[in-house]
Amino acid sequence: MFIGKLSRLTAATPRAIRLYESLGLIKVGRSGKYRFYDESHVEFIQIIKDAQSLGITLSELKELKRGKNELDWVAVSQLLAEKRSQVLRDIGTLKQHLARIERYQTIISDCADRGSSNCR
Repeated sequence: MFIGKLSRLTAATPRAIRLYESLGLIKVGRSGKYRFYDESHVEFIQIIKDAQSLGITLSELKELKRGKNELDWVAVSQLLAEKRSQVLRDIGTLKQHLARIERYQTIISDCADRGSSNCR
């Protein structure tokens, strides 16, 4: 299949597909001057897009690549564990921010209820 059909099947733009190729994430055969893609490219581009939605960068994916359109799944699992830990840390930080916002909202609300323009 040509890039247009691959783009439609994966919802990846032709530009993104060419980027994946230039980074070495996908290996593409040629038919004359045209790139020719197969079902393995569809599956691998879907994996790339899923990985990106989880916060995995293209450069991280490149490090995880093994063979044609394959990943080192043990390394992927380790990276996902690291991403999970980072998300949990981020959640903790966001909860702290939320608590501070709520505290300030309460202070400001109490101040406004008292009608004071000089609240701290």
